[in-house]
Amino acid sequence: MFFFGKNKNQPEEQPYNENAKYKILGTGCDKCTKLYNNLTQLQDEGLIDGDITKVADVQKIAGYGVMTTPALVVDEKLIFSGESPSKDKLKKILSTI
Repeated sequence: MFFFGKNKNQPEEQPYNENAKYKILGTGCDKCTKLYNNLTQLQDEGLIDGDITKVADVQKIAGYGVMTTPALVVDEKLIFSGESPSKDKLKKILSTI
């Protein structure tokens, strides 16, 4: 039992997909910004490790087969498009790839 801080017997969460390349595809709408903010918060919490970049060029976005934004690409693999999941849902999605 513990009252303050982390339980020292419990292992710390490891980052998902260490050194991954995260790309947020979108032209800068509110949903794109929300996805970027949620992803950077996960990075700040140490749950993801790697580079996060924004891709706003419509031709490059279309090159991934994306018709609705925002979209998330991890290591050149399209993970989802057309939604901006909450931070908790994003954690679940990233833990499965």
